[in-house]
Formats: sequence, C-alpha cells, structure tokens
Amino acid sequence: MSNPSTGRQRVSRSKLSLCLIAVTFVLLGASSVYADIVGVLDSDLYHGSRHSGEDGGIYATGPWDGDFVLSWHITENPLGTFTYGYSITGLGGVNLTKDVKRWILQLAPSIDWTGVFDGLVDNDGVSYRTQVKLHKQGKANMPGDLFGLKFQDGTLEVSFVTDYVPEWGSFYADGGKIGKKENRQDVYAYNTGFGTLHTGADYTNWIAVDGKVNPVPEPSTLILLLCGTGLLAGAARFRKKT
Repeated sequence: MSNPSTGRQRVSRSKLSLCLIAVTFVLLGASSVYADIVGVLDSDLYHGSRHSGEDGGIYATGPWDGDFVLSWHITENPLGTFTYGYSITGLGGVNLTKDVKRWILQLAPSIDWTGVFDGLVDNDGVSYRTQVKLHKQGKANMPGDLFGLKFQDGTLEVSFVTDYVPEWGSFYADGGKIGKKENRQDVYAYNTGFGTLHTGADYTNWIAVDGKVNPVPEPSTLILLLCGTGLLAGAARFRKKT
C-alpha cells in the first residue's frame, strides 16, 4: 500500500520546482528588458534633444551655429516594437526647412535593414527619400564614415517602427553652401561625439538611435540565473534524499 503522506510530499516538491522555475524566468525577464542601456534613465534615452548652443552636444556652422536642434521621441509598443520619431528645428523660431539638404541617422550595421524603411511617408502622404548604407566621408564635411539611414529633400520630421531597442549613436546633417566667392561657407552639423562610443554617465555628445539587437545580459541578470539554477539543483538533491 502506498503512503499518502509520501504522495503529498512528491506533489509539494513538484509544485515547489515549478514555482522556482517560474520565479527564475520572471526575474530574468524583468532584469534583462533594458540590459543594454544599464545606467541610463529611460527619460534621457527615449525622449530628449541636442542643440548647437553652448554645451548642447551638437557642432554646427554658419546660420546653424547656436540655432540647430535635433529632438527625438521613442515609444515602446505593447508587441515589443519601438516607434521612433525625430524632428529638426531651429532655436528662436529659425526655420530650417529649406536649409537641410540631407541628414543621416546612424544605424547598427550588424542588422539587415532591407525593406524596413520602405513605404515611409510624411504627414502629407509624401514618400521619404531614404537610403541605408555606409555613407563615406568623401569630400563632405562629415568627420568620418557613417552607416545609417539618409533622409533627403529637407525632411525634418520622421517617424518609423522597428523591432530594435534604442542606443546612443551619431548623426550628420548637411545644409550645402551659402554666400559667394570669398564669403562662401559650408553649412553642416553633427553630434560632438561623432564616430566614438559613449562612455561614462554623460550622454550629451550623442543622440538616441535605432537600434540595438540581442542585448547581452547585465551582471545582475547572470547572478539571478545562477541563483535560479542553484535553487533548482537544491530541489533536485532534496528529492533524491527523500
């Protein structure tokens, strides 16, 4: 005859094991959601701006010096996608619409962006002219090569949705030339950390860009994983002893 108490113990231990597994995965999920942006406040990364004023994070020339502003608003959607919104404006009511010939938003070169930005239209239903590739410095005033998404024809407000989380990166904007002969001047702007990796806790020299894929678990995530594994191993040993 089987012992009822022994059966109850087995059921209890099975429930315990299931609970341990569930708790471990919940903790891992909560910890790794933003593992790629450890130490950065969501409000700083997801909503912010940079400007070409003093210590504003943007270097700009000509009429853009002191008046160029790039802002972003990024929203995480329920299905795990992200809506990215960017706008270029001028301080003090300065209108940059006819001034921006093109601008480039950095993207992660490790991601296949084929078709991701196809069919993008502005608020008036006009298609964006975009191009994703490695943009070479060439003879332009861009301080280095930049892999990214290029907008043309004075596109100053853009919005798109992707599966990738934001990270800190760079941009470059070109305004062509102004003036004549000896007064002729190139007009351009870029973030002061262009082409470098962000370091420390001050992110003023970079902007939020799309996107980061497959983030590496942070140390706390690994600790939780080890703890969960240890609890499961302990439960297994306990079953063997009993």
